[in-house]
Amino acid sequence: MDQFLDTLSKMDFNRGLAILAVVGFGVFAMVKVFKHMKDGFGPFNVRITGIVIVATLTSILAVMNPSGESAAIGILGAIAGYLFGYGSKD
Repeated sequence: MDQFLDTLSKMDFNRGLAILAVVGFGVFAMVKVFKHMKDGFGPFNVRITGIVIVATLTSILAVMNPSGESAAIGILGAIAGYLFGYGSKD
């Protein structure tokens, strides 16, 4: 946590504020997902939870480096593709 706050203090104010806004929205979305979730983790609950996490992390990466392309975004895209296809029958 200290390393995260140290990194935020080195960045400009607007970028730090954008990251905190993205993290806050991600936490808000996860709270809403868990509030509406029924008992257990079925395929749909895993899918929506994973999509919220992947969208939050991708948004943080986009805020951290808006001008460059990152391999991490490709990896997160592969994870999102897996989650969208999770549990589908062939």
